[in-house]
Amino acid sequence: MDKAQPIIVNIINRNYPPGPGITGESANELAEFLIQKEIVVNVIHINALYEGAGSATPFGNVFSIKTFYNGKNKLLRLFSNLYEGLALLVKSNSLNPDVTICLTDPPLLNFWASLLLRKKKWILWTMDLYPEAFNSGNLASKKNIFYKLIDKIVKKHPPAHFITLGPVQSNYIREKYREQITITEIPCGIFQPKTHDNILQEKPLWATEDDKIYLGYCGNLGEAHSLRFLYECLNNFDPEKHVFILSVYGLKAKEALAYAKDRKGVKVLSSVNKIDLKYIDVHLASLKEEWINVCVPSKTVSSVCAGSAFLYCGLPQSDNWQLLHDAGWIIDAKQNISIAVKHFLDGLSKEELDEKKQKARKISGELNCSKQEAFRNVCQTIIALSALEKPVKYPVNVI
Repeated sequence: MDKAQPIIVNIINRNYPPGPGITGESANELAEFLIQKEIVVNVIHINALYEGAGSATPFGNVFSIKTFYNGKNKLLRLFSNLYEGLALLVKSNSLNPDVTICLTDPPLLNFWASLLLRKKKWILWTMDLYPEAFNSGNLASKKNIFYKLIDKIVKKHPPAHFITLGPVQSNYIREKYREQITITEIPCGIFQPKTHDNILQEKPLWATEDDKIYLGYCGNLGEAHSLRFLYECLNNFDPEKHVFILSVYGLKAKEALAYAKDRKGVKVLSSVNKIDLKYIDVHLASLKEEWINVCVPSKTVSSVCAGSAFLYCGLPQSDNWQLLHDAGWIIDAKQNISIAVKHFLDGLSKEELDEKKQKARKISGELNCSKQEAFRNVCQTIIALSALEKPVKYPVNVI
């Protein structure tokens, strides 16, 4: 690579380290990888407070944009998100990158990218899909005039390359765009457990009851997730055999915490460090049917990478289950959830759990290898795109 003319890549996302947020953390990991390949990385994000745990050392030249609203009023948040997306793209374009990588937070960032980057080289990392998420969240019908307009624009001006969360989402995108597109798949939530932590780390104070099985719901509890599944787990776990760790934030968190209040065997934590995820034996996760193509619960991927098992409430035709099924159990969302949860918890043994954990460790290694290969493919795509005078219209690489 010619060091006199380095490739410049802009990464755009609402959150970024040292603030919390799994999408920002993922973007940061890619930034670190690209910088190691002598690519100049600029990161443009929104300067706001975020819910959730975790932080990391930020990589790249970081630029922050101020926002005028960061509350939970849906209408005000929509307007602020629209402003944020436009402001992020305007700032990014002023830096004149060779290639731009857009994630999908704030909502409709891909819409602004389709408008403002149509003559430029850009990549879309679909942590969520918009406008589909508005329909999944019952905010807008697919027949809504604004929905149809946004959808028409994003389909008419697609990116040169997609980064998706898995094969299910990839197939949906191929069907939607109906043209020859290239895709790199990177499941969200992959991390590499540190071996020295396994040797030297002391157990957290909440994880000292070795004779019991630890169940845990850790992370975002939002529109895409089943509150009913969580309630049935709380209703049916046995405090004599289980410890229930609850560490949630998001739209439904307040309601869930109120439901769990004063229950024997439930430990409510403000957050759980990534290195402590392994002390939870079975991580709980869910995804409603209407969200299958739109997003995934990254907590499931992280739990497997930590070496834990999981219980997933959703449909088998989802990326989480397709990628991770050997390390967990599924409760089909179309079943009677109450009966299924009770049956699972009553029959859960430490022997069966140990088998799932062994498979989780194997899958963890495979996921981390696949992530590095995916990062290499993204890097190769960036190099190829930067060498083109016009936006690419043919495959660069596919995995």
